[in-house]
Amino acid sequence: METTLDAYYLQELDDEEKAMHEFRKEWKLSGIQRIFYNSLVKELGGFGSEAGKFIWPTSVTNTLDDDLAIKDTGNQQIQIFSPEGQHKQTFAYGSETTNCLGDVACTEDGLLLVSNGRKGIKVFSKEGEMIHLLKSSKADWKHSYGLAVMRSNTIAVTDWTDGGKIHIIAVDWRMNAVLKTNVVDGLQRPEHIAVTEDEDLLLTEGQLFGQNTGCCLKIIDNERAIKKTIGPTYGDHLHFINPSGVCVDANGNFFVADKGKNTVTMFNPDSSLTALVVTRDLEGPCGITVTRNGFLAVTDCYHHSVKMYKYKKGIAF
Repeated sequence: METTLDAYYLQELDDEEKAMHEFRKEWKLSGIQRIFYNSLVKELGGFGSEAGKFIWPTSVTNTLDDDLAIKDTGNQQIQIFSPEGQHKQTFAYGSETTNCLGDVACTEDGLLLVSNGRKGIKVFSKEGEMIHLLKSSKADWKHSYGLAVMRSNTIAVTDWTDGGKIHIIAVDWRMNAVLKTNVVDGLQRPEHIAVTEDEDLLLTEGQLFGQNTGCCLKIIDNERAIKKTIGPTYGDHLHFINPSGVCVDANGNFFVADKGKNTVTMFNPDSSLTALVVTRDLEGPCGITVTRNGFLAVTDCYHHSVKMYKYKKGIAF
């Protein structure tokens, strides 16, 4: 059996964690030939208010031009970086209701959507010009947090009202109007959200105001029923403490950042295989995405940076 672990690192892991890092043939079905761990290839930013620096970066997404759009929450702005990590642009999006709330997402037409804990979602052009405030007086939608763009001009928005819910919002982007809203309720502090190729929703539930409630990943099918819950415990000894960011790669593998444990875990599409891919040097990982060139980008909130990791064989910066 091929393994990617070195002797020094093995000493720091228990048997369950070692097994999670051992490469198994089944990963090849998920486009993985070799799993890398803690393989940092580039770090963007650092503390500051000038262009290219961050204060509490909390979310990251790919733009239509393959750039990275990063929500710099402490500076209340969106910063755009090239795939190679060069700063290109900065624009302000307005105030936050609470520190570290909100998300950034990109539509199929290249518009940038920004949530900040308020009811509305701000819509920006790729040049940073605010086009519209997307909201509906008819919908019970009080707080926008996590965002995911789905097919058919639809977006998913997490909301902490009444414990937690997801709003599935159909939008006419030509008129910037909300056409229809469906609700998935009964959740516990839903945070970030991602969409699979099959239109399933991957939803992280964090701690509810310091209470150990939620602490899991929920998979919601395209009929909007919960078909699987992963956590709080997964594997024999591992568990989520405060899961936050979630994303999916081109092969359907999905990743969960845990800002309570400061780790990132990778699951194969049916979650039968699990690997820890980042276990150190993070403090408050929030938003994550897989870049178009195959790297895992993680917003390291309290280190005020975005870190890019290699997690599989066959990609180069």
